[in-house]
Amino acid sequence: MMTPEEARALARRAVELTAADEAEALVIDGASALTRFANNHIHQNVAEEDAAVSVRAVLGKRVGVASTNRTDDDSLRAVAESAVRAASQAPEDPAFPGLPEPEPVDERSDRAAEATRVFGAEQRARAVGAIIDQSASRGLVAAGTLSTSSRVTAVANSKGVAVAMPTTGAKATVLSMGPDSGSGWASWTGMDASELAPAALGDEAATLAERSANPSDLEPGEYPVVLAPDAVADILDFLAYVGFSAKAYEEGRSFMSGKLEQCNFGSELVTIVDDARSAEAMGITFDYEGMPKRVVRMIEYGVAMRPVTDSYWASKGGWPNSGHALPAPNEFGPYPVNMAWEPGEATIDELIGGIERGVYVTRFHYVNVEDPMTVLLTGMTRDGTFMIEDGRLTRPLKNQRFTQSALAALLHTSGVTRERRFVGSEENASLVPAIRVNKFNFTGQTT
Repeated sequence: MMTPEEARALARRAVELTAADEAEALVIDGASALTRFANNHIHQNVAEEDAAVSVRAVLGKRVGVASTNRTDDDSLRAVAESAVRAASQAPEDPAFPGLPEPEPVDERSDRAAEATRVFGAEQRARAVGAIIDQSASRGLVAAGTLSTSSRVTAVANSKGVAVAMPTTGAKATVLSMGPDSGSGWASWTGMDASELAPAALGDEAATLAERSANPSDLEPGEYPVVLAPDAVADILDFLAYVGFSAKAYEEGRSFMSGKLEQCNFGSELVTIVDDARSAEAMGITFDYEGMPKRVVRMIEYGVAMRPVTDSYWASKGGWPNSGHALPAPNEFGPYPVNMAWEPGEATIDELIGGIERGVYVTRFHYVNVEDPMTVLLTGMTRDGTFMIEDGRLTRPLKNQRFTQSALAALLHTSGVTRERRFVGSEENASLVPAIRVNKFNFTGQTT
């Protein structure tokens, strides 16, 4: 794999070869590996290495993009010419502000762990074995994945941007299933694969599977709930998907549109931040235009503060550029990929202890948006749903269908744990706590 210096030089070379008014090159050189298991056995083991170069050419107010995974000069010339041809045929965009000027970037090296780079097939097999053992030894069946990634990302443009940075990530998931409709889920995401505790992860899923056997019915209705981190991450993902982008805001499609610093979208326990430079964050500290990622407090103490931006939507909406560009071409707009829900003071036992009669949810499944303006979500609980009675977990419940506004859930948040963990992919993980929500609407059973 390339060093950051080699990736930066390659991006610069692609820019030099692009005969356009302005040019930008994005280089991503990476290696990834995946081990899958099911029925208590590994059934797939794959690995991939690839280097991709994407060129954005600008002709006046016309923009074209082309990409290749060949890095010799002839291939770079060819992809540059393709980008220029695409730009020449693209419609003009009067709002296009040009490529951004360079700004200081913290090109950190501490977002890459050597232990992840060398976490090969044998190490993955041993870790998966430890995960599986927790289910197999109890008469349960485990399935899941263990993946690692290592990459170098570089961005250069004709105005002098030239940044590069290495990153690593690892993710493990496990679903444990029993003979009496019991199932349990656990996941782990981190930068350093050596920090994965596979036996503990397997035990977490297997214990939930044992406890959730022979689930019982629940009458539809509104209940207080405790949502584990995997469920909380889904809520954050959908808030970002429909509302945290400046494009959605400017087009009037965001729940925050026209309401910044005016409306409460959550209790005082709800502060949602995107901060790629935090000591706890994963991933690159610049966006895919090479701009520094800045701290954005989308919701602070329940109040909507601002969306995230890239150079285009910052210019169009009169915002500062927060450094949240996705790779071009990008119809979606800017997006937060380092979200964190700031911690509270509670433990998970304290959240559960504060409920007389409610529901504990390990994770959601098949969630969709019914109304983006209220972030009305519908989906199902899965792999560990329990009744809470008199401040403790009691009987397991059949999976529930829910129809619930995420904004209403934020408003009724009454507890947040100190402990948080990453949930998501190696490149897009949210740092989330467990939360207690006083009102959550279940509409029926799914099993």
